[in-house]
Amino acid sequence: MTRTYRVQVTGQFADLAPTIRARLRAEQAEHDLFLAAFTQEGTFTYTPTLTRFTLRYLLEVVEGSAAEADEAVGVEGELLAIEFLEARSIAHKPLTVSAVCVDDVKVKRRRGTS
Repeated sequence: MTRTYRVQVTGQFADLAPTIRARLRAEQAEHDLFLAAFTQEGTFTYTPTLTRFTLRYLLEVVEGSAAEADEAVGVEGELLAIEFLEARSIAHKPLTVSAVCVDDVKVKRRRGTS
């Protein structure tokens, strides 16, 4: 069973080294909230004050059941986020992960449309 998820990993920066802080400030316009999207490679956004950040992923998970996929996607999203942050030497506090299966989302049609 393959299920597609929008995964959001949020966290707070912690004890950033001066060089990392300077790099993040210089690149902040490229990581503005208005550029946020759920992508396979992930989208990294953060506040100009360097307090909070979000990573957004669009992930496909293959598991035996929907319940197993729901559990696995949270772990996968968190591991991807940790890998991303560590590769850039970005110190952070504990992360929070939320996921929504797009296969389960029902779209309401407006009245008068077919």
